[in-house]
Amino acid sequence: MKTIGLMIAKKDSNRLKDKNFKDFCGKPMFVWNLEKMLKIFDKVYVSSDHNFILKKAEEMGAIAIKRPAELCGEVPNIPVYRHILENVENVEIIVAVQANSPTIKESLIKKAKDIMEKHDFEELLTCHYDFKPYGSIWAMTTKRLKNYDNFYKQIPQILLVDDSIDIHTEEDLGKAKNQYLSI
Repeated sequence: MKTIGLMIAKKDSNRLKDKNFKDFCGKPMFVWNLEKMLKIFDKVYVSSDHNFILKKAEEMGAIAIKRPAELCGEVPNIPVYRHILENVENVEIIVAVQANSPTIKESLIKKAKDIMEKHDFEELLTCHYDFKPYGSIWAMTTKRLKNYDNFYKQIPQILLVDDSIDIHTEEDLGKAKNQYLSI
């Protein structure tokens, strides 16, 4: 079964300027989860419209995919994931990890991959303790991805609880740094 890791990390952010490559405890934010993914997956793809992110991803061992302009801005993830798949063959499962949740545990990413490979689920999503979908990890079969009709309504069959902070503001950044420092 061929499973790949995906990360999407665009240049612009409406709420926190340059968030995906903003310094987080000594490294660009996206690097934290990319390092974890490269330990878990045979192949990791990074989609971005920013040359720094693409170059750094390649230097680290990921496969960089330049995102076209029409997939930048406020675009749902599904079309971006589909664009990545246009550059990959024989994939059965994707495990996408957010660039802006750097405190996610490596073990949770591995667990999501293992669950998708060992069970007959089509979609997995992380959630907070209130079971509200969060999406720091979003895994699905390529069949599910190709047939997704409502890009804004996830329908996971399994939820994994994750306590990482999704960073969109300076306040979120401060909370995530505190979380990292308390680990």
